[in-house]
Amino acid sequence: MIKTGITKNVPFIFFFLGMMNGVVGTIYGLMISNATLLYINLLAMIMSAVGVVSYIAMTKSKSKPMLQVLFGSIFLLLNHWYCVRIVVHEVQVTEQYGLMMFFISLVLLASPALEVIECMKDKSAEGMSVAMIVGNLSCSLAWLFYGILLKDFFVYAPNIVGVATNLGKAVVKVIYGGKKDKTA
Repeated sequence: MIKTGITKNVPFIFFFLGMMNGVVGTIYGLMISNATLLYINLLAMIMSAVGVVSYIAMTKSKSKPMLQVLFGSIFLLLNHWYCVRIVVHEVQVTEQYGLMMFFISLVLLASPALEVIECMKDKSAEGMSVAMIVGNLSCSLAWLFYGILLKDFFVYAPNIVGVATNLGKAVVKVIYGGKKDKTA
């Protein structure tokens, strides 16, 4: 994207959701006093923010991504205000942030299932990268086991979906490989 200046097939929404998840995960890590969760989410937030800023700098139409960032920021600020002013109790605030992290992670980890469906319709796994499947599966497994060790539902639960999605992608890749079906 930066080399070519072309943003046509760049999934901005995933950079943005990753950044939001990093913000929420960093706050959640702070609240439960878990340095590992805090630093990993802080790094993820920074890396995703670089993607968001790069996209906005490169794209010709800046209004849509800027509005998404604005509305996402307003959502996070209103949620924080709600937690600080209305909820107040630390346990409930922690659960609120954990729940937000859970839902954002769930969206990010479940969305590749749409690619599995598309590949099954096309009878081709042409665009699927084995390296990405292995990397994503490894990441989901690591977070799943870490969440289980912590006994933290908000950490392990979305990664069950992530593992299932990536196993589905692996099965599709084995069945269809990279070839297009000639009969379709």
